[in-house]
Amino acid sequence: MRRLAGAFPDTATLERALDLAGRAPSVQNSQPWRWRVGQEGLGLYADWSRQLDNTDAARRDVLLSCGAVLDHCLTALAAAGWASRVRRFPDPDDHDNLAHIEVVELPARQMNIELATAIRRRRSDRRRYGARPIPVGTLELFHIRAARCGVTMGVVPKIRWVRLDDGDVELRYGDTAHGVAESQDADAVMVVLGTEADTDRARLRAGETLSQLVLAATQMGLASCPLTRPLNDTRDRLALACEVFDGDAYPQALIRLGWAPADGDPLPTMDRRSVSETTDWDPDAQPRLFV
Repeated sequence: MRRLAGAFPDTATLERALDLAGRAPSVQNSQPWRWRVGQEGLGLYADWSRQLDNTDAARRDVLLSCGAVLDHCLTALAAAGWASRVRRFPDPDDHDNLAHIEVVELPARQMNIELATAIRRRRSDRRRYGARPIPVGTLELFHIRAARCGVTMGVVPKIRWVRLDDGDVELRYGDTAHGVAESQDADAVMVVLGTEADTDRARLRAGETLSQLVLAATQMGLASCPLTRPLNDTRDRLALACEVFDGDAYPQALIRLGWAPADGDPLPTMDRRSVSETTDWDPDAQPRLFV
């Protein structure tokens, strides 16, 4: 790409992109991230003060959420006419610094605009989904998207999960596998995202993949609901890994997919932290371009 001397996103463009990014899904709407905008670009940092507890599962949730906000940001920038180059974990001495983004001006493609538009429409839909199957080709497309991120996607067998009355989901392995009731989501699909390693970097990438899939689902008219709580039980997580991934990948997140009920009311918008609450600005910031 040719460097465009003096071209960089202005503050208004960056604020719009970060505002859209802030709509990314996060566990219990915790929004555990911070941004730093300076002369070298945009830095994404984990905000560990917003971690829900001190377990490894809660740490995984922070990294998944930060991966989702990172992908949302890249999507918003692309729709605004800025391509990005990302370095993940750029500073070996600062483990909170999860990613660094540099930008170059590049006309937005229609796909970029459609995905960015989907950000405002996406909701984590915990409702019962409609009785209409998801096209097989759609799941194949999601497999390809995940693989491009270095993440494996599998389909959780229908007998291994159930949607509860409150919208939560339980996995059914071990003792709970007996006497499984008919799921309330006859044509819903549960997919699981897995990674070869169970590291911070792998979890971040899984979060980016989760973002890509739920935005693609929204753009296609599908409802989606990311989930991690069912994976907090170590035995269930291991059993799922063995059944779906032959033990070759670590489950990081689940996504329930389906068609939203035709007669349902629109879902409300969740409260989000403002850009001013999540972003530190260098007053002389002019994010660096790459060539």
